[in-house]
Amino acid sequence: MKEKTLILAKASPVVSKKYESLVCVGGITEKEEWRRIYPVPWACFWKGKDTCFKKKSWIEYELKNNLPSDHRKESRKIIFESIHPLKEESYKQIREILQKKLTTIEELEKKSHKEVSMGVIKPELIDFIEEDANNEKFKKRKSQKTLDMTDAVKIDIAEKKYSYRFKCGHPNCRGHKMMCEDWELGELYRHCEDYRKKGKYKDSKEVFDKIKKRMFFEMLNKKELYFIVGTHFIHPTYMIIGVVYPKKTDKWQILN
Repeated sequence: MKEKTLILAKASPVVSKKYESLVCVGGITEKEEWRRIYPVPWACFWKGKDTCFKKKSWIEYELKNNLPSDHRKESRKIIFESIHPLKEESYKQIREILQKKLTTIEELEKKSHKEVSMGVIKPELIDFIEEDANNEKFKKRKSQKTLDMTDAVKIDIAEKKYSYRFKCGHPNCRGHKMMCEDWELGELYRHCEDYRKKGKYKDSKEVFDKIKKRMFFEMLNKKELYFIVGTHFIHPTYMIIGVVYPKKTDKWQILN
């Protein structure tokens, strides 16, 4: 069975226990259902791959079956070789889709994550926080293989994790602190860390300042900002899996 989904969240690759780095992506199907797709091998996103796709784009793929792949009803497993990138969606259309789905953390948490485990909120940013990541279990995973049992390509494991403090628009919202797993943030961290190692940034504080400037202060000036949130597989707590905002080229779409 084939399905089309507008991808609105691409989480940073995670190191699996047995296999290579894997990616979780999420979005809204053409039937306006939330969809979480996992696992997608990191190799699917390598430059030049026919399966490579970006956030804010539609993709088509073959489902392994149309049943939830875990206890969260939005989760599905796909045949990742069948991924076919389609068009990039206009921001104007993305906004219309998200506005219909807009909710708050309080509303999401009223329900069991077996009923709902994904949603979109419009945050009011308060702060952006850096903490040490507990990655010892990932560092011990030395003999990784890809899903087809060939040698895996390693990626650097992040030494830091980042969270937002924000309010979500609910009348009784007292504020939330939530970890952000967005791909863009992960890539920015790796890029800045590489600069530090090459001596272009003097220390870890400068790395954090650069990341906070991009992911917090610049976001404060965005006309619109949405967080795609989803629950963890083990713990029914929400995290930010996608940050959606208009780019400079999208400005005219907001005004029209």
